[in-house]
Amino acid sequence: MKYQDIIYYEDELNDDFATTVKKIKPLPDNYKFISNNFLVKIFEFIGYRMLMIPFAFIYCKIKFNYKIKNKKILKQIKNGYFIYGNHTTVLGDAFLPNLVSFKTKNHIITGKQANSLTFILPILRAVGALPLSENINHKKKLLKSINKLISKNKSITIFPEAHVWPYYTDIRPFTSDSFKYAVRLNAAVVSMTTCFQKRKFFKTPKIIIYLDGPYYPDENLTINENAQLLRNKVYDSMKENCKKYSTYSYFTYINKNQNKI
Repeated sequence: MKYQDIIYYEDELNDDFATTVKKIKPLPDNYKFISNNFLVKIFEFIGYRMLMIPFAFIYCKIKFNYKIKNKKILKQIKNGYFIYGNHTTVLGDAFLPNLVSFKTKNHIITGKQANSLTFILPILRAVGALPLSENINHKKKLLKSINKLISKNKSITIFPEAHVWPYYTDIRPFTSDSFKYAVRLNAAVVSMTTCFQKRKFFKTPKIIIYLDGPYYPDENLTINENAQLLRNKVYDSMKENCKKYSTYSYFTYINKNQNKI
């Protein structure tokens, strides 16, 4: 869509203001979320560490003049962990979690729209993408891959809001479903809040990322109860950070239905 000063929305859960893919293609039947091929692993290491990370740093510094706050909490985590963040930029959300989790390779669970980019799926996998799919076999493979990555002390980023709202300065409602990954693996959860502030000499805002946690499942609770507990902790921390630190609105979001009876 063409960006404008005012963006009108109807559905906080489903409206998306960044998707350009008109027809979503399914993942190839033989798609591998993690490759065990030695040469592919070398290619992915070069693509991630030597190409993507330097480019991500340069791009995010120039575009957003980003800073990461409270990164010391990551030192408390000894194993693999999950990062949950608000979904407010396109390339920024693809790059910034990797800069947050710099010491270990970060993987990002991506929406089904990415599946349509069939010709670059190997590149997306190299830089850490874990695409969602409705195919039951793909779902099983994804779960197995997530288990393997966490066991190898990697980080996995999830955007529970699911849809991109560019430069949005609040937190939209989201379910607890995606937190079941962390619960089942008894893994740490980190809240990553992207906040926007006025930038000198630039109209686009700068980004300040605030990390909170780590949060852990409670062994006395059920899977569903734990997922809701972790969801609430992440949601509350992100709401509080946005209220305190998101001080500049690049776009104004207006609910089309707010004046309807």
